[in-house]
Amino acid sequence: MIRVFIVDDHQVVIDGLSSILSEDDNIQFCGSAQNGKEALHQLQSVSPDVLLLDINMPEMDGISVIKELRKREDKTRILVLTMHNNPQFTKQLIQLDVEGCVLKNAGKKELIQAISDVNDGERYFGKDVTETLFADVKKTEKAVEKVQLTKREVQIIRLIASEYTTNEIATDLAISTHTVDTHRKNIVSKLAVKNTAGLVKFAIENGLV
Repeated sequence: MIRVFIVDDHQVVIDGLSSILSEDDNIQFCGSAQNGKEALHQLQSVSPDVLLLDINMPEMDGISVIKELRKREDKTRILVLTMHNNPQFTKQLIQLDVEGCVLKNAGKKELIQAISDVNDGERYFGKDVTETLFADVKKTEKAVEKVQLTKREVQIIRLIASEYTTNEIATDLAISTHTVDTHRKNIVSKLAVKNTAGLVKFAIENGLV
């Protein structure tokens, strides 16, 4: 029996999801919360196998809940249920080591499959989510190839776009600050931009961050 806890700020969504889950003999609805703070409090005493988690919520959003659970080293597997089919958002979930993501327009069959896969230790990212992510990866690859960026230059662009200083980039990549500055000049030249703002704009538009 898979114990599932639902977190969503709309009670009607919780009611609908719990009704769907109750139709499956292998799933047990074990509780719910309507915001992140309430969820974290309840999860101290409830031990679900899978947490079905919304992202946009009052008081504490889903991303903050994920980060807090990771700090606690909580073993609950997290399946994000969202309306956002955005590659940058999906990348953030992957970086946070989330077990899966399903769009809110997914059907009952896909939702049950996602819960089952995540509970079994697998990753599950819905078809629409993965297709959007792959399309973004292809876009990035084409942009990088077009301006002939090296792997190191791509690394540096990502770090600059993440607001790393020259010293921090040098430390992170184990290279000198002089080398970082040289790469930065080469990147600006290849992208035909005037400054760091133009570099960051390129990174955002082409899915590098």
